[in-house]
Amino acid sequence: MSGTRSADGAAVLVERAAGLTAVIGSFIMISTPIFTITDFMGIQNVIVGAVTAFVAAFHAYRTSETSPSIVLAVILLLLGVWIAAAPYVLGIDRALVVGINSLGGAIIAILSLASAYGSVRTSGNATPLSA
Repeated sequence: MSGTRSADGAAVLVERAAGLTAVIGSFIMISTPIFTITDFMGIQNVIVGAVTAFVAAFHAYRTSETSPSIVLAVILLLLGVWIAAAPYVLGIDRALVVGINSLGGAIIAILSLASAYGSVRTSGNATPLSA
């Protein structure tokens, strides 16, 4: 068995995790008009959700073209943590907003950790192993 096959599997993990992160970032973005999230929290969700979706989509594209980037995975991890923490930091007490952001941010953070793991596996196994 070669290290290249393992690296390909890790790249697929990164690609899929980044794609799912883009979908969840898009959901965070569109949650503002759907659930009528107002004031600064609504603006924050639109901006941070859009940035998350864009960075995750770029990460998935970059992985399919070249190799995964652990820097992009870490940026997505930080965005996920911020999305989860934002309602508490901004003092929002509406249960729906807290639930959407906490769950969405936690899933983004978990997917980003999986993406970072795949990035490390891909970079560590880039050279073929001999039997």
